[in-house]
Amino acid sequence: MIKRHGVIPAVERVVTKREVSSGFTALAEMGLQDYAFESVVLRFPESFSQEAVSISRDRMAQ
Repeated sequence: MIKRHGVIPAVERVVTKREVSSGFTALAEMGLQDYAFESVVLRFPESFSQEAVSISRDRMAQ
């Protein structure tokens, strides 16, 4: 997906999907949410849509 769409659009697609990605779930179960795409979005909110930032904020708060 990154090769086809580029990094930022690929991250946007993963984060804004209705279902939480298996990668996020696995990282959260191990206490490694800081490595999830959602965390990247929150560190660089100016590079992503408001929707991606909002969804990321909500997921990280869970």
